[in-house]
Amino acid sequence: MSTQNTSMRLIGGIDVGNGYVKGVVRGTVDGETVYDSVDLPSAVSSTSRSMPKVPEADAHAMSVAVYDDFFNRFSGSFTTPLVGHSDLRTMGRAALTMRGSKFTQFEVTGTRSKADQELSAVLVLGVFAAKALRDYVRAHRALPEAELRVTVRAGLALPIAEYVQRRSAYAAQFIGALGGADPAVHMVTIKNFSTPVAVRLQFEDVQVLPEGASAQFAIADKGLGLAQALLDDLRASDPDAAEGLADVTAEALVSVRNTIGVDVGEGTVNFPVFTDGDFNPEAAATLEQGYGTALTNALEQMVTSGHKNLAFANRKQLADFLQTEPSPFTRGRYDIASGFVEEEAGYLCDEIGTRFEDVLVEVGGTTEVIYVYGGGSGPIKELLRPVLQKAAGSTPVLYLDSGYSRHLNREGLFLAATTAEENAKKGKHSTAVA
Repeated sequence: MSTQNTSMRLIGGIDVGNGYVKGVVRGTVDGETVYDSVDLPSAVSSTSRSMPKVPEADAHAMSVAVYDDFFNRFSGSFTTPLVGHSDLRTMGRAALTMRGSKFTQFEVTGTRSKADQELSAVLVLGVFAAKALRDYVRAHRALPEAELRVTVRAGLALPIAEYVQRRSAYAAQFIGALGGADPAVHMVTIKNFSTPVAVRLQFEDVQVLPEGASAQFAIADKGLGLAQALLDDLRASDPDAAEGLADVTAEALVSVRNTIGVDVGEGTVNFPVFTDGDFNPEAAATLEQGYGTALTNALEQMVTSGHKNLAFANRKQLADFLQTEPSPFTRGRYDIASGFVEEEAGYLCDEIGTRFEDVLVEVGGTTEVIYVYGGGSGPIKELLRPVLQKAAGSTPVLYLDSGYSRHLNREGLFLAATTAEENAKKGKHSTAVA
């Protein structure tokens, strides 16, 4: 094992969705900047065992931590005020197939705040700990002998309704530095290997943004290329809606300052509103339903129907099944499952349309453009787009391609974190959202 320096600094934007965790985390390896992208189901399996049944050999550190998708197979325990028990927890895709363990996913049918569910903290801390180990192994090609000491600057998000009430408290639970108190220390022990690795995380700053608004920042940052792609898509997919936009250029779209976003997630749909370029919390809204609601309701209908081939343990398994191109052997099962989900998605789109109309009552007269994005927007595009366009009238509805729209929040959060870092170096105070 190596005895090299074990102190490091990470900057990350982590979008902890009800369905998936999307993130970008920046570190430094041998003086070079290294970015890691994160995309894993928002799920954890827990067991009272202190170690995995078959941990990886320490000699496999490079192949497991660096070359494999380590974020989706992380196993570890947590010692922090944010997590109640020191159970062994496995994150991501590996959690979907574990047997004999407690499976935890976000609640999407109740009213419990995501900020109050410790799964949120487990996923954030696990991602940063996994990134720290990856960067150390990249640099030294071996596990560390001593604990890794990591300073973190993060961008995180909350649903709009929770952002308005909880943003300061949510940031403080990670930082812990209120009233001159010592910063909070979050210990994560990674247990994928025969030798456990201790990671000490301390957050020096957390920028909290409203979900959806962070995506709007990313859209603005992407500039002309994305603007032109959105206009081309609208003209190709909905010529009637685009008829009045013949003279609209990408430059004109980039300069727009009055917008509504429709950010479709798994547990919520957020409607961020920007008025004269600033986030408008008075007009913004959250619908406490999402694509995961449709999945959950579809699962219940499958059980009632008695289809023996539709045995999904939870909505995450169903979502993963529907996101994968079916083989000739699974095509029939795929089509039947899709039918159940599409029926429930129709009800969801009606709910989204009703809530969207409420937002339009507040700011519809000044709104120039409506953006639709989010991880749940892709599967329901054909159902949702006409509902929104009918409500919006002549205001264009620009539907972002699901291939990148599900990552927009993470990119906006990373942008907020890096902007805060740059401002800190200049001695400026940073506030992500006005």
